[in-house]
Amino acid sequence: MRVIDEIREGFASLETNGAQLISSLPDAYPAYVLRTNDGFGVAIKVDEKFEISERFNSCRFHTGQLRMEGNLNNYLMLDSMFEDYRYEFASLCTEFVEPGENGKQRDTILTDPYIWWERWRELVGNTSREKRVYNVIAEMLALVEKYRDDKTTEWAATRSGSHDIECTTESVEVKSTIKRYGATITISGQHQLEHVKPLWLYFCRMEESLEGFSINDAKDILVANGYDENKLEIELERQGFEKGANIRNKKYKILEKRKYEVDESFPKIVKESFKGDQYPTAVVHIEYTIDLDGMEYASW
Repeated sequence: MRVIDEIREGFASLETNGAQLISSLPDAYPAYVLRTNDGFGVAIKVDEKFEISERFNSCRFHTGQLRMEGNLNNYLMLDSMFEDYRYEFASLCTEFVEPGENGKQRDTILTDPYIWWERWRELVGNTSREKRVYNVIAEMLALVEKYRDDKTTEWAATRSGSHDIECTTESVEVKSTIKRYGATITISGQHQLEHVKPLWLYFCRMEESLEGFSINDAKDILVANGYDENKLEIELERQGFEKGANIRNKKYKILEKRKYEVDESFPKIVKESFKGDQYPTAVVHIEYTIDLDGMEYASW
């Protein structure tokens, strides 16, 4: 039986949490077809050092602990939950488990799994917008700055109705750019610069680099300073950067850091900008651009 036929048969016949060795592969390059609560796919045993979690459209590429033939080990899995494309998905799974000439492809996967994953994504075309890693790094570095002095500081970027960072005595909004010149920022909502506590706007200019900081670097700094690691992982997952995602290792160098107090002199559109201190009826969203150049600021 061909590998692809064996995989398709496994998808159709295996019960949930079932797995079977793909017998049509050479003994030196074992792989399994499986069904789990998360869907169906294939798995290859990998080194314990790998912790991977990537997604693309209907597919997931990730590591996890599986018990095969009585032994618990770390496996790299390619799986999907989309039953309608089960037949087609088997082709991709076959390409994943096939060892290649002299086992070259399997060796590549066992050495650096991300190489196979990134080549495949580039081949089929990832049309989704790349996540803005530098925005998250800037927020985390601002969190480091605040948390060192105030242990009440919390990262609240994805919580509705809050600023990026909240402390007991003040709030912080973080903006970042990878443009080398200019300092324009977009205020995406009429409530973003409204505040009860004193509000500061932190601005960070960055560039992609082999040096600098990654999301994982910023996380390590925060944890070393006592910030709750579980809280960080929850926030990162909410923003689409779950643990094991390779994009969390992408680094950015910090070129400039500024902070502005959002006081009466700071240009903004808030309720008090309108008659009766109320937004006009039927206005549901206001977005505008502010040029920070020429305004007084401090470094952070």
